[in-house]
Amino acid sequence: MSSFSVTPGKPFGTMLEPVGPNLELGQVAPDQLRELIREHRIVVLRGFRSFAQKEELVEYARRWGPLLSWNFGDVLDLEIHEDPKDYVFTAGPVPYHWDGAFAAQVPTHQIFQCVKAPVAGGRTVFCDTGLVLDGLPAATRQIWDGLTITYRKEKTAHYGGNISADLIQRHPHTGEQVVRYAEPLDPAKFLSPLFLDVAGLPEDVAAEAFFADIEERLYAPEVTYYHEWQDGDYVVTDNHALLHGRTAFTAGSARHLRRVHVL
Repeated sequence: MSSFSVTPGKPFGTMLEPVGPNLELGQVAPDQLRELIREHRIVVLRGFRSFAQKEELVEYARRWGPLLSWNFGDVLDLEIHEDPKDYVFTAGPVPYHWDGAFAAQVPTHQIFQCVKAPVAGGRTVFCDTGLVLDGLPAATRQIWDGLTITYRKEKTAHYGGNISADLIQRHPHTGEQVVRYAEPLDPAKFLSPLFLDVAGLPEDVAAEAFFADIEERLYAPEVTYYHEWQDGDYVVTDNHALLHGRTAFTAGSARHLRRVHVL
C-alpha cells in the first residue's frame, strides 16, 4: 500500500488516494481493498485514472469474482432518463435499500464509478447497520429480532416482485448480524412505489410507529456517511453490511454513476 495514502473517514469508511500521478485503479489489488472494506465497510478511491469505457470497469470488477448480470448487462448507468419508469432515474431522493433484494442472489460488493458528479446534491448516503445494532436498546432489539418484512413492488425497471426477509440477518461472509431493510415508498411521491407488510410486531406497536423509529435510527449521524461525489471517484462497498440511498439533486444536473455488482 506504499503507493497510496489511506485516510479513515467518519463515522466509518476510508479514502484511498495515489501518491504519484497517473495511477490506475487496476494497480490496487482486490484483496487489499477487501481487507479495508472488512474494517471500514466502504472504500473511496479518489485521484486514480478514470476508466473511459464500461468494458474497463467490468474487466476490473471481474478480478473481484463473478458478477451479477441484469437484463441491461453488467453495468447500470445511474442517470436521469427523459421518460423515467422508476424513481432511481429521476433527480429525486432514493430512500434506503440494499441492492439485489429481488434478485436470485444478493451481491456482496458494489463498485461505483462517478463519470460526472452533480453540481449540487445527489450525495449517496450509507448506513452501517452493525453500528445501528450496537447502539440499539435491548427492548427494541428484542422486537427487531422477531420481525419479518414482506416487500411488494411492481417490476417497472430491472427489479421488483414480492419477497419476504427477516429484518436482522447474518452476514454471509463474516457471520456478524446486519439489518436488511428497504424504506416504504409512498405512491404519491415516488414512481414505482414500494409497499411493506411487517410481521411480528407486538400488539401495542403500530407499523407507523415502527417505520418512524427505524428511520430515525438508520439516519442518525453516528451511523451514516454521506459521500459527495467528485468526477472520477470510485467507491467500493459491503452491500451486506450497509444500506444506501441518495439525496435529491438539481434537476438537469448531469449526475452519472456506473455501478457493477460482485457476487
